[in-house]
Amino acid sequence: MAYQIFRSIAALPLLVHIGAAIATFVGFNWIKARLDASYAASNHPVDYATGQTTFDGAAIKGFYAHMSDLGTLDVYRTTQLIDFGFILAIACMGLFFCTLVARASRDGSWGRWLGLTAGLCAVMGAICDAIENGWSFVMLADPDGFADWLALPYSGFASLKFAFITAAMGCLLLSLLCAAAGRLSRRVAIG
Repeated sequence: MAYQIFRSIAALPLLVHIGAAIATFVGFNWIKARLDASYAASNHPVDYATGQTTFDGAAIKGFYAHMSDLGTLDVYRTTQLIDFGFILAIACMGLFFCTLVARASRDGSWGRWLGLTAGLCAVMGAICDAIENGWSFVMLADPDGFADWLALPYSGFASLKFAFITAAMGCLLLSLLCAAAGRLSRRVAIG
């Protein structure tokens, strides 16, 4: 069922698909620049990955206290809102960019399957990111006193997000390699 959505997008008229992929790429970079700038302005004491995968409520409270002391916790809340735009951009990358790469391989080939799988992994990463982001608002509602166990699902979904996005990038690279190998060797099953 999920693959059918990606196959349908991969069947768009080529110019429409290229246009959607370009718009997605531009939008992704635009929102990422805003997200990075807002995160830096929040003065969060550690990088994204470290902060999101601590699995430690006390550490997260410490991060929030640091920003609160600097008066930038509201900037961090705004950063979390901007992150929803980034999440949408990641999902669109899966839907339009990854499926465009999949089109470089023949239908039914390993390269096509890997490209579509990259898209699915990107969308799954975006879903995990949305859940993680929503969870952060639960913790931010009481930044000094939230239950420490809330850090476990927060970091769990963040870890899944990073795993899915890493898998998407790996599948995308393999899809490109299969497309090239399949075309050069004229082996339809590869790409």
